[in-house]
Amino acid sequence: MTTPAHLDLLRAYQQLLMLSNTLLSLAQQGQWEALIGQEVSYLRAVESVTQAVDGTTLPAAVQTQIRPLLRQLLDNESQVKNLLSSRMNELRALVSQGNQQKNITSAYGHLSGNILSPDDR
Repeated sequence: MTTPAHLDLLRAYQQLLMLSNTLLSLAQQGQWEALIGQEVSYLRAVESVTQAVDGTTLPAAVQTQIRPLLRQLLDNESQVKNLLSSRMNELRALVSQGNQQKNITSAYGHLSGNILSPDDR
């Protein structure tokens, strides 16, 4: 039998999944700042669900209802992690490119304004 407390827990998992879907959507769209903004709400919801479940033995019927939600949450987490990893690789490449440009500018910067001809030795 599902008690009101178990219904509240089920609703909390559903809310957590909605937040997770939002994070995934933002990551897929490359809206990184919005994703970071939503992440705090998601982490609070995870903490709330974790505290609600901690030390509680859930009836099999409730576990059966929660299980697909957990699977989807884990799948979303994995997809967001992969998208974030790809973004980190992009940022690393951009930073590396910027550093190379800086090194080139630094190495050849002292020659700027000078006209070099083949006779200059």
